[in-house]
Amino acid sequence: MIQSEIERRLLQAVIKELSGSENEKIFVRPCADLQHGDYQSNAIMVLAKKRQMNPRQLADQVLEGLDLSEICEPVEVSGPGFLNFRLRTEVIENSLSQALGQEHPFINKAKNPTVVVIDFSSPNVAKPMHVGHIRSTVLGDSLARVMRLLGHEVVTDNHIGDWGTQ
Repeated sequence: MIQSEIERRLLQAVIKELSGSENEKIFVRPCADLQHGDYQSNAIMVLAKKRQMNPRQLADQVLEGLDLSEICEPVEVSGPGFLNFRLRTEVIENSLSQALGQEHPFINKAKNPTVVVIDFSSPNVAKPMHVGHIRSTVLGDSLARVMRLLGHEVVTDNHIGDWGTQ
């Protein structure tokens, strides 16, 4: 996905510029205001604050080693060190064209799928059923479907509570 690739390359550029930053978390998020671009990151400001550096200066240094030319227009530094990314039109078109041929577009399967157990509904048979039981059933089933879509093995259980001789 495009956002993940931008994050990966930004981290590589940060590692080149700042020694000991291999384990840093670099996040790129969609812009709330599209006037600034498609994606935005405040990661440089966070890194600069940790190291007591000038964030704008660090952003300029990181941009020198950041190559996103085939994905984005030139990356802009704004304010105290925000990075703004505007995608190239052909990148968006290619991404949408690829998505048309996929059964579940824009979904990344889990790299390490696990077994997930979901216990949902669990009505107490000693008490009357009510709308809350339906809500938890729908939520549990929805979670199970999402986890399966992501590639996990899902075991669902509907535990009957308070079973006895009422």
